Amino acid sequence: MNMKSSINKEEIKNRLQSLKSSKTEEELIEHESLILQANYLSEIERISKENGFSRKDLAKKINTSPSYLTQVFRGDKPLNFSTLAKIKRALNLKFEVTASVQCKEDILAPLKKQVQIKKSASSILKPVLE
Repeated sequence: MNMKSSINKEEIKNRLQSLKSSKTEEELIEHESLILQANYLSEIERISKENGFSRKDLAKKINTSPSYLTQVFRGDKPLNFSTLAKIKRALNLKFEVTASVQCKEDILAPLKKQVQIKKSASSILKPVLE
């Protein structure tokens, strides 16, 4: 009962690289959402593998379809808290979450980058538009 990783390392690297170049606040939030999901799913997958538990087994245990669970692990569907709670109970998991406040510079960095891009574009286009 092996669980196969549905996304290879190169694909993950490419997805993360494309997300790093995100420019809008909405894209940045989507990026952070995917990272949070990946953190939970990678732990679920690791523990499932260690215990010889397939996705099909897990889907049956949480009363959902294997295809839905595959879509969640693949990143095609979002991992919601209800599904996470079902998985937690099915595998008898305990998740530990810690939080810390980012320094102000970390929070402002993406916005500063946006401003710099807009200023650069504006200075390049200014002579053309005059």
